[in-house]
Amino acid sequence: MTTLITENFKVELAKKLYDSLDLGLNSSLPADRQNYFYAILGRQIAWQDEENPPTPTQGTNCLNILYKNALFAKRLTNAQASFVARRIDWTSGTVYDPYSDIICNFSFDLDFYVMNSSFEVFKCLDNNNGAESTAEPDITLSTTSLEEPYIETADGYKWKYMYTLSSIQRQKYLTLEWMPVSTNKFVSAAAIGGSIDVVKITNSGNNYVDGSAQDIISVVGDGTGVQLKANVVDGQIVDVIIQDRGLNYTYTDITIEDVAGGVGTSAELQSIVAPPEGHGYDPVYELGASKLMFDCDFDGSDTSFLSENDYRQVFIVLNPDAQSTGLPATAEKYTCYYRIKTSPGLGNFNEDEVVYQGTTLESATFTANVVHFDATQNYLYVNNIRGSATINQSIKGGSTGSIRIMNGFENPSMKLYSGKVLYISNTLAVSRNPDQTDRVRFILNFDSWRGIHDYSF
Repeated sequence: MTTLITENFKVELAKKLYDSLDLGLNSSLPADRQNYFYAILGRQIAWQDEENPPTPTQGTNCLNILYKNALFAKRLTNAQASFVARRIDWTSGTVYDPYSDIICNFSFDLDFYVMNSSFEVFKCLDNNNGAESTAEPDITLSTTSLEEPYIETADGYKWKYMYTLSSIQRQKYLTLEWMPVSTNKFVSAAAIGGSIDVVKITNSGNNYVDGSAQDIISVVGDGTGVQLKANVVDGQIVDVIIQDRGLNYTYTDITIEDVAGGVGTSAELQSIVAPPEGHGYDPVYELGASKLMFDCDFDGSDTSFLSENDYRQVFIVLNPDAQSTGLPATAEKYTCYYRIKTSPGLGNFNEDEVVYQGTTLESATFTANVVHFDATQNYLYVNNIRGSATINQSIKGGSTGSIRIMNGFENPSMKLYSGKVLYISNTLAVSRNPDQTDRVRFILNFDSWRGIHDYSF
C-alpha cells in the first residue's frame, strides 16, 4: 500500500492554525477549545561553542531547561502571520513550468509561478512549448482587466495575474527564500472554475481552409459553454481563439473537422482545464502555501522585556498558564524571569554570573543566573534557579563577590513548565538594547519547522 499526504491537506492544517490564532474567534469559543501561542526568548548564557549553537532536542529535561533559561514571552496572533510560498523571482532566460491539470506527478517544487520586479505574482499557464522566458510579465491596472484569463508576453508565455505584495507584506514577510501569499478579491471574484483558459496546439495539421476564425473545433466534456475557433494560415492551425471559456469542466474531448469542402487533417489540440474554483480564486491552495510565517517584534523600550542582555534561544509554547491564576495565559506578554529586591550595598552583580545563598557556592541552598542588575532600583533579575530563595538573607555574586540582602522575591508572570513546546530554535547570540526592536520570524510548516530571525535596529 502506498499513500500520499497532499499539499491541500498541509494547506488545510496551516489554515486551521491561522484561524486558531484569531483573537476574536478564539475568545468566542468555550474555554477548553481556546488556544494561545507564545513566542519566548531565552538563554543569555553563552553556548559551549558560541559560533556553533547545538541542535535543539526535545527530551523532557531539555524542554525543562528551555523554561529555566526563558526571559520573556509574547502572544502570537494571526495579525502577525502570513501564508508563505517559495520565492521565485522572474529571471530572463529561464524556462518556467506551466500549470497543467493532466500531470499526475505535478509538484509544488516546480517553478510554475513568479514574482516580478514590481512584486506582482503570476502563475504560468503556458510556456510556449518550453521556450525561455525573456519578457517579464507585468500588469498595468489602468489598462488590463483582472477578469482576463491571462496576459500574453512577447516571448509567447501566458501568465495569470494572482496578486500584488503590499508594502507591509514586503516589509514583514518577504525574505530571500520566502514570499507572502494573499488573495486579490477582484481576481478571486472573476475566477471561473473548470474553465478552458489555454488550448495548446500539439499538431498544426495540414490542408485546412485558411481563415481567421474558422468554426471547425468541437468540444465535448462534462462542463458547459466553451467555444473555440481556429486561426488557419497556409493550411495549418496557428492559433486557437477562445471565444467562451465555459465552466465546470473536468475533462474535454476535442475534435477538428474542416469546413464543408475542406480536406484538412491531423490537427490535434489539448485543452488545459482550470482548477475547480478557477485560477486566482485562492492562491494559498494554488501555490501550495502550506507554511505560516510569524513576524513577532520584541520592543527594547518595553520595560518588561529586559534589553540589557542578549539571548540565544527562541521557542513557541501552546497554552501555557499564568502564574497569578493558574489558568491559561491570554495576555499579550509575560515575564519568564524572577525579580529579586535587594538592599543597597557595595558592589554590583554582573550579567550571566551565578548568584547564590549559602556559605559557599558549592554548598548553596539557592542559585540563579543573572539576567540584569538594576543598581539604581536595586532589582536583581535572574533565571535558571535551583533551590529555594530565603528572604532577609544575603545573596552573593559567584564571580564578583558582591553581597546584598534579599528583601523580596517575585515569580515570573508566566507559569514556567506549563503548556506544550511546539518549536525550538538555537541561534547565535543576539544583543539587545533599549533602542532596538528584535524582529523574530518563524516559519512553521507541516513537513518541518523552521525559524528565520531578522533583527531590526
